[in-house]
Amino acid sequence: MKIIKNMRYKYRVLIAITLFLIVTVVSFGTIFVRSYIERNTELRVSELSKDTDNIMASLENTFVTVYKYYLATQTNDEVKYIVENDIDYDQVSAITDAADTLSGNNIVSDYVSAYTLVNFKTGTVLGSRGRYPTSEVLNLDEIMDIYNTYIETYTKNLWIYIDSEAPDKNSRDYRMTVPISGLDLILFVPYSEVTPYALFVINMNMKQITTDLKKQLQKNQDAVLYSADGEVIFSTNDELVKLIDQYKLDEPDETSHILNIGKGKKVYVSRSTYSVAGLQLYVSYYNEGLEIFTNIYQVFGFVIVVLLLLLISIIVFYSIYKPIHAAASEIAKENSEQLLPGEDELKYLTNSVKRLDNKNEALIEHTTNLFAMRLYRNELTKEEIDQYIYRLSLSDKIPENYLIITLVLKMINEDTVISADEEKRICTEIIDELKRNVDTRKYFLPMVYYSRSVVAFVETKDTEEFREIMLKNYNYIRQYIYNKYGMNIGIGISRPYTNIYQINEAYTESAQAIQHGKIDTGSFVSRYSEDSGYALVKYDEDKEQELQRALRLGDKESAYRLIDEIFANLIGQKITRDNTIPILLQLVNSIVMEAQNSGLGMDVFREEVKDIYPVIIDYHDLNRVRKYIKFNMIDPVIYKQNQLIENQSGTIMAAIEQLVESKSGNITINECSEILSYHTSYIWRVLKEEKNMTFTEYVEQYKLKLAKDLLTNSDMTVGAIAEKLSYTNAQNFIRFFNKMVGTTPGKFRQVSRAEQV
Repeated sequence: MKIIKNMRYKYRVLIAITLFLIVTVVSFGTIFVRSYIERNTELRVSELSKDTDNIMASLENTFVTVYKYYLATQTNDEVKYIVENDIDYDQVSAITDAADTLSGNNIVSDYVSAYTLVNFKTGTVLGSRGRYPTSEVLNLDEIMDIYNTYIETYTKNLWIYIDSEAPDKNSRDYRMTVPISGLDLILFVPYSEVTPYALFVINMNMKQITTDLKKQLQKNQDAVLYSADGEVIFSTNDELVKLIDQYKLDEPDETSHILNIGKGKKVYVSRSTYSVAGLQLYVSYYNEGLEIFTNIYQVFGFVIVVLLLLLISIIVFYSIYKPIHAAASEIAKENSEQLLPGEDELKYLTNSVKRLDNKNEALIEHTTNLFAMRLYRNELTKEEIDQYIYRLSLSDKIPENYLIITLVLKMINEDTVISADEEKRICTEIIDELKRNVDTRKYFLPMVYYSRSVVAFVETKDTEEFREIMLKNYNYIRQYIYNKYGMNIGIGISRPYTNIYQINEAYTESAQAIQHGKIDTGSFVSRYSEDSGYALVKYDEDKEQELQRALRLGDKESAYRLIDEIFANLIGQKITRDNTIPILLQLVNSIVMEAQNSGLGMDVFREEVKDIYPVIIDYHDLNRVRKYIKFNMIDPVIYKQNQLIENQSGTIMAAIEQLVESKSGNITINECSEILSYHTSYIWRVLKEEKNMTFTEYVEQYKLKLAKDLLTNSDMTVGAIAEKLSYTNAQNFIRFFNKMVGTTPGKFRQVSRAEQV
């Protein structure tokens, strides 16, 4: 004991740490390893379950997309025409238009291997294998069985899986057989009628679907996909199919399993079910070696851990103790009380620090700043506030009246966004500037940078004096920030308070006052209104849908207008910050969902989605949130969406031509935009790029071509032709024709027929 007592402090600490670590490791090592294995197993099962659900969600999204697309085709004019009418072979245009729509139109075509419209009303079949009478369908009995089975029920659509082989592609049977082998989507048409008389049979491209599924599998994972009837649709490992049958893993109440298959090997299996198509996906993870660690490697691992912990304890000890010893030695040089051999260095240092000036300005300033921010965050109890006041000697600085002022930066340029780091740097410089010009030492709390703003505690003994000082300081700081940083400011002022324990309430009021400041770019001072926060603003879902449509069309002007309207409504009403945040988050969610639904992905935004939400919550100034959303979310989505649209200009041009032809030229650019779901400016741009014409010029050229054909190859009168082309009278048509051709319609007909003779 005497040896230990005379031992230097650092050695006693080192021995104590080492003994503690050894006892701890010996006592709890085995328990820890076992606990680790259990947690690792739970984590593995959880991760596998998430992977399975994610893969199934991806499959489900594919099937839902296909289902919604073909459900929507029933309202398509070309398809409705085919369904309701018996189309002859000479009506090639009508058949082609409907076939293009039914083929998937490059939207879902990758996931559709074949499509067939079986029309019992007209007795015809139209599909990817051609058009022919229903009487020639070789598997008509199977089709009729499906139709008769579900026609009397309320089921208007269903997914079925038929395990059969399709006929040889080179045989006639292939063309005359409605493809129903594999996974099929069956839609009864018309969907709105009680007794439909036609069927859409959509044969899914399982090769593409399984390719997508394989890409999502992780290392050491296998998958099996079952139909609703328990048929194996796809498998990456036949052994997994055997395990599922052997262990009867299809019990409805169990979705995750851990199978011990012998010799320390485990297989984790998770199941997910697609509620609409009834598909079941099993994903497995094969693992071995984890149990071996608990048997033989545990001993070696335990020894290595003990040695490593011992080494770490020495390294950590010296890294911590070295500055303590150095500080004690340095103090001993200047102190009359020297450090004695074997003396407790930490105790010596503690006693020496107590003798130092406890009013060290740097330490006091840091602690006071921390005290201020904890007050604003409402983290302290009344007792803790009293303790801070006592330790910081603030009792004589408690004011009779005070208020809180919050200052935020405002960008002058609408398109400029400042980073959080840059904003903090500027605000810190502003605080330093104010400290040089205002004696802040007499105040109860210092100015601090908190929640993206400068927060100041101000004593208010005299209202008129405060107004004069405030006006002077406001003009000074506004001019200073504008000249140095090219920025404006927004200032929020709380009501006067007397209770020092209500600082958080005062701060909240100052932030609330900023929230309802001016929406323009100029500087402003806003006082808290006592009736603020009682109004509730209902989220405008119509505006959300309009915004999503503008993003979908790449219409930046409309998107900006809608954002401005939404924020003008929020700023113009007296609503608390807590009530504002859910509306802002729902707005951000709608933009994120539109980007996801449009296939743009989550990386389209200038910041990661996980970083956007804290920024939205942290801002006091709604005007800055508006600019932030425009710059970081609206602009990149519009840019990416326009890129995608431009890549489809050839396809869209073909759609415009078909639409103009189907309307005989009697269509406006607004009507064309509405039908094709593209913005008018984009349709105009496609025509200029593809035809070097405006929409009006293109329609006029089409009408002129049609008029010439009717004048040359028909006996219709000029008046009848004018009426067909939707001219209000024959004279308007004659003027149009004469302007375009240089002669009247009558003379053109005479010359054309003379040339034919």
